[in-house]
Amino acid sequence: MEMHNVPLRGIKVDPLAHALATSEGNRPYLDCLIKAYRDNAVGLEAALEVIRDLPLEKRYTWRVFSALRWAFADFEDEYIGLDLPHIPEPTRSEMTKELELRLHQLRMLLETFHTE
Repeated sequence: MEMHNVPLRGIKVDPLAHALATSEGNRPYLDCLIKAYRDNAVGLEAALEVIRDLPLEKRYTWRVFSALRWAFADFEDEYIGLDLPHIPEPTRSEMTKELELRLHQLRMLLETFHTE
């Protein structure tokens, strides 16, 4: 994958991703990262404590895991094979790029699980 510099205003944000990133459930994680980047040790410890005390179903990791589980619960490659001839270009190319991005993210997720 080739890297490119992109100005902030040139970054396109998926509306769903924006809604999730700015949701109340994401607030503890955002607070924690802000305090870490600002090198606020006291605030960081308090922010980490909030995350530590979250029940499993309120955790970011659970949200990602649940979405993957739901997405692949009834996965059937034969059905995909039946659909693909009827999905026109450029939609099919866009879907392929999106799947490649998600595969990259899934690899990152697995690497994180293996290093913890």
